[in-house]
Amino acid sequence: MVLPATGDGYPQAMVGTFVLRVSRLALAVVTITAIAAVGGRAPVGAAGFALAVPHSRALPRAGIVPPRNPPRNLPPVPNFYAYCAVGALDDTQACNSKALQAIDRARGTEPIGPLRFSLAKFLKLSVVDQLFAIADLERVSRGEPPVTALTIQLDKSAQAGAGTGDDPTLSARTLSGGAQVRAWGSNWAGGSESALGSDDGWMYDDGFGSHNGGCTSPKATECWGHRDNILRPWPRDLTGCTSANSELVMGAAYAKSSEWDTSFAEIFVAACGPKPAGEVYTWAEAQAAIGLKSPTAAGTAASAGAEGYFVVSSAGKVPVAGRAAAMIGPIRQR
Repeated sequence: MVLPATGDGYPQAMVGTFVLRVSRLALAVVTITAIAAVGGRAPVGAAGFALAVPHSRALPRAGIVPPRNPPRNLPPVPNFYAYCAVGALDDTQACNSKALQAIDRARGTEPIGPLRFSLAKFLKLSVVDQLFAIADLERVSRGEPPVTALTIQLDKSAQAGAGTGDDPTLSARTLSGGAQVRAWGSNWAGGSESALGSDDGWMYDDGFGSHNGGCTSPKATECWGHRDNILRPWPRDLTGCTSANSELVMGAAYAKSSEWDTSFAEIFVAACGPKPAGEVYTWAEAQAAIGLKSPTAAGTAASAGAEGYFVVSSAGKVPVAGRAAAMIGPIRQR
């Protein structure tokens, strides 16, 4: 069923009902910053962000990035749920081409150009790699540094969340390889039919009046929390970690769910120290696999960094600090 549109061309509601559960995001101050902390914690978005770019120029920011958020929710147009299998993972071109159209239409309101990659090649990836690739496409197209890799350790954390239908968590203070965890955040989605469908909900329909159950008022901290996890500069102040030792990595997972049919999870981790052990898929590999056609940051000529990124630094890394509580994402109820 396609619902009637509002004056701006967006439907009044989505088929089905979503409930988003989002826990509050908080950062622990690990060194003295310009913002005074209360009880050892600083408010989200309070600290200033600095990016170390030792050898190449960072892409300029484009579109809407944290701490700013979109002015309104954008339910999908076209309503791709009408083209996707109900209650099952759907990796067909018919479903995902409509999801990508909805994402690109929403991106145009920021304004930022459409994502340029081969959808046919993207759909050949595993669901886990799709979650990783679309998160990085959303990031680099707005001038944010890419997540460099999926790791075995973090994929296991994400799998635990997907398996239980809950947000992934991270109790370890170090990554495999020894890097010290400084910040993390996670998203979960149940009932979406694809990785692109989950991305659309997290990124473009996450504010007040959406299906985000934690966003109970226009100024609630949980509003747009899932989008902030994906786009967040991890985090917004430096704490002495050099660019060479700064790591931004990720875990992702998918599982069948007896309650929600499908369950998607992802976790983002910023750490300081050696390169994590157990990398299983990198951004350089993802770019090659999906046939990334052109720089996705509007009006910017990108150049490949030392590891093949369209990018932000020669290593595609960002200094980080703080600690973020886990977040969870949209649930589609039938």
